[in-house]
Amino acid sequence: MKIAIFCLTLLISNCVIAVSLGYVTGDDYFRMSENEKSAWLAGVSDGIIAESLTSSSLEIPWLSSCIAIYEFQQIKAIFEKELNDNPEVWHAPAAFIFRKKIKDFCGN
Repeated sequence: MKIAIFCLTLLISNCVIAVSLGYVTGDDYFRMSENEKSAWLAGVSDGIIAESLTSSSLEIPWLSSCIAIYEFQQIKAIFEKELNDNPEVWHAPAAFIFRKKIKDFCGN
């Protein structure tokens, strides 16, 4: 039992890229390290792609297909340009900003 507790403690203490529960705002995104930004953005992108597997909406598969054709760094640059160009939305959930920008970018 002591070994299990020790291993669990060690495992938890090694989690260096973690995002707190709740939504991340644009302002929160700017305060993240580059590794945290990449992890967060990968999670949001993967969430949209995974959503296409369970959604009956025609928009979701189309949007996930659009995300999948671009390199990760391109998606990151598109999102960060949106944030940089629109400081008035930094208080809003960054995932909503990301989704809207990608939807607009992909042409729907």
